[in-house]
Amino acid sequence: MDEICNLNSTYLFDFEVHRSKRKSLMLFIKGGKVEVRAPRFASTKWINEFVYSQKEWILGEIARQRRHFRQRLVIADGREITFLGRPRTIVVLVGPQQEVRATRDFLFIYTRKNTPEKIEKLFYAWLKDKAREYMTVETFKVARQLGLRHKLKDVSYRKTKSKWGHCCQDGTIQFNFLAMMAPRAVINYLVVHECSHLKYMDHSSRFWAVVESLCPDYREHREWLADNGHRFWSQI
Repeated sequence: MDEICNLNSTYLFDFEVHRSKRKSLMLFIKGGKVEVRAPRFASTKWINEFVYSQKEWILGEIARQRRHFRQRLVIADGREITFLGRPRTIVVLVGPQQEVRATRDFLFIYTRKNTPEKIEKLFYAWLKDKAREYMTVETFKVARQLGLRHKLKDVSYRKTKSKWGHCCQDGTIQFNFLAMMAPRAVINYLVVHECSHLKYMDHSSRFWAVVESLCPDYREHREWLADNGHRFWSQI
């Protein structure tokens, strides 16, 4: 049976308890909501003591998630986005044509209908096309450099919820096209990362040695994504 614990006076947050056939307690925080997964017959005392022991971490994680949400992408007239790491101001123009065009400082979105959904659809379609133009060429180039071109079957693109890339067993590499908003060096790291999986389908030391052979600064780029990647998802 699920429970909602209203304990703001003690913890400064509420939390839900979800009981199931498990042996240990576990915490999950998503969207600022705290969930405790507990064994079916766990006592309230055990759960409360567990939550209290994690109070500082929980408060910090709630604050981090709320901060990240406020920093998420807003695709609208006058807002700022990045493309290849460079900031550009969005300019929405209503008219008969539908296209997106980038200049040094601006991103012009031409649309027949100025709604958040339509603007976002046009922007993502354009960004996906740019990913195909740039990342596909880079992927085949890196695969050749690593002597793995024969293992690369195809390159595809989609907007996933968390992953930046994925290498399938059949040799298909899939990228999250939102990565095109990152600096070019970070994009290139992602390409090297996924191409290296054509040789090793794990994250062992030998895998990272392959990555490092073409991208010596991979740790810096990986950290950049961890710190900034949340800015590429919209609030819609």
